[in-house]
Amino acid sequence: MESESYSPPDPKLETYVTHSLILVVIFAIPVAYKATKDGGMMMSVIATCLTTSVFLVIFLLCDVMLHLCQTVISLTNMDPRSGQSFSSIISHYFALNTASAVVVIIGVFLFLIASTMIVRGCPLSHVWDFGPYICVPSMIFSFYLLRITHLAEWERGPLDLDVMKGLDHGTGMAYSFYYGYLQLILPNRGTTDSKSIIEKIENFEDKHEVTFPVHKLFILIPSSGYISPHLKEMSDQWMESARELEEEKRDRAGLIGRTYRNNAYKIYPNGRDSGASPIYVVAEGATPLLTFYEVQKHSHPESIVYKRYKNEITMMFYKKLGEILESEPATRNLCELIYYNDYDSKGTRVNVAKVILQRISEITSST
Repeated sequence: MESESYSPPDPKLETYVTHSLILVVIFAIPVAYKATKDGGMMMSVIATCLTTSVFLVIFLLCDVMLHLCQTVISLTNMDPRSGQSFSSIISHYFALNTASAVVVIIGVFLFLIASTMIVRGCPLSHVWDFGPYICVPSMIFSFYLLRITHLAEWERGPLDLDVMKGLDHGTGMAYSFYYGYLQLILPNRGTTDSKSIIEKIENFEDKHEVTFPVHKLFILIPSSGYISPHLKEMSDQWMESARELEEEKRDRAGLIGRTYRNNAYKIYPNGRDSGASPIYVVAEGATPLLTFYEVQKHSHPESIVYKRYKNEITMMFYKKLGEILESEPATRNLCELIYYNDYDSKGTRVNVAKVILQRISEITSST
């Protein structure tokens, strides 16, 4: 005999049932009171629906005003690098889910019926005639109904990853990237076989008789998260791989002699055919972002959420990684993070070589 598998109850269903029972009890209070006082169950239900619809419309108007205020605040504080647009902010604060849309439609419909067919003039002037035993429960019912349908979901604002205290995916990627990679290849770890990124670049210069304008590792953080296997493909042929820097070997998590290496690139301003002398740089993409990008392309349960908040997650990764690098003396000033929008307003991919050259120019002009 096969044993029946136990399936735990759906927590969402339990929540909805609990809220529904509470709403029924709240709604039944004024209905029962008026039916007991005046008689007639049908008239009691109609009176309660009338008062409830009036308070629903009042709370809806209040929410609209608050939505407008919060929208103005968000537009004022909008970070251009976050990838948010005017339309996305408007959509966030004024989009309704199915439950809240149904409540709004029914509430406004009942209010219109009450104001045109049941009573003359503004229904609000007649609502108070029913007394506090009907008005107060109806007010509580209306407020509670709007809350449980998540009409006020906007109060949390666009996803604020700071309130998650480091539990967000962007922060996790930043710490993983730093402790699993950057802290291993950037500083001199004090062993005989360890060299800092500056030492490796200087050795490369001596060996190949070239010069790097900036002795740092450039980490590319494109807003889309995608990084091609070869930076040449992202630079309109302005870049090409030169050679690898000296490799590092580390025993890590059971892997004996794991190899870490970085690539030096040559950048030809205005392209290889321009005749300009190449500029040397050590650059690579942030690999956790590429993994994050690939997850979004598959149908995992979390993929939809990642797509929705990819700009916020990417920005948090960029900010947190910068904070970690600056907070650690061993890696400070050894790495340059470049966050950039890799597609312009016309959908054309940005030449990453130009982005790197601009950052090099900013660094050299400030020193």
